[in-house]
Amino acid sequence: MRYPDGQTRTLDTVRHLERSWGLYLPRPVQPNHSNREWLLVDNHYDGRVLLYALASWNDDDATDYLAAGWWLIYPPDVPYWAFQSATRGVFLDGPELNPARPPDLPLTGTATYVGGAGGLYTYQYGRAWGELADSSEYTEFAGQVSLTADFDQNRLTGCIGCVGQIETAPGRHLFPAVPWQGDDPEALPTDYDLHFEASFGVNGAFADTAITVTHPDRAITTSAGTWQGQFSNVPDVDGNPRRVIGTTDVHFAEDDGSQGRFTGIFDALTPATITPPGGNGASME
Repeated sequence: MRYPDGQTRTLDTVRHLERSWGLYLPRPVQPNHSNREWLLVDNHYDGRVLLYALASWNDDDATDYLAAGWWLIYPPDVPYWAFQSATRGVFLDGPELNPARPPDLPLTGTATYVGGAGGLYTYQYGRAWGELADSSEYTEFAGQVSLTADFDQNRLTGCIGCVGQIETAPGRHLFPAVPWQGDDPEALPTDYDLHFEASFGVNGAFADTAITVTHPDRAITTSAGTWQGQFSNVPDVDGNPRRVIGTTDVHFAEDDGSQGRFTGIFDALTPATITPPGGNGASME
């Protein structure tokens, strides 16, 4: 990980392992894959570093893996639960995202992608919330992401929350910064929809600020932020990149002065790559 001043810090599972588990993860949707979570901590003189990593790998091919997660960099003498004082970020890594080996994108047609998204949701209350006004709450969120790639136009559109509602998931991945099964905020992330658009290049990478946040009961006045990511360089059985993976940092404001933020990661696969319930799934070759 890289500090804001350019310094780097490396954590590994030999010296910095705090905890590792696989009890709470859903089963991998790709055939013959396994996954696991790690929590790493470096309690350093210059400040504490907390890192969460989730990895998925092909049991028959050690070079076929994907890792994603988040990190927090705390100033000296700041307790780990005061994460709002820490610098935070997310990361993604894996051979199929290697920029030196870009995907062979189709020249025509479309492809759909579905998967999961999650991260940190924060909400600062405006004047309509009475005693909560000017205070803030946070929790972990989880939801479904749906994407459509138009290879004729080199255009990617998508949404988090349009297929299934965004839900709270306190402590699922952001423990110990977010308490396990902690109380939900008064302003739930449910019913927010995050809409995205981006152009992608021949290297399969995209980055854009075209973001719209909607809610059926709250008047959204502004939406801003970034979303960026990469197509996989591994094709599915139809010749399309088998997945799209990326990060989001979405800010929005409402007419009563309330402000919200979604910071997270998404990973979406083509239906041809996903194991159907009770089935053997499609081949990844």
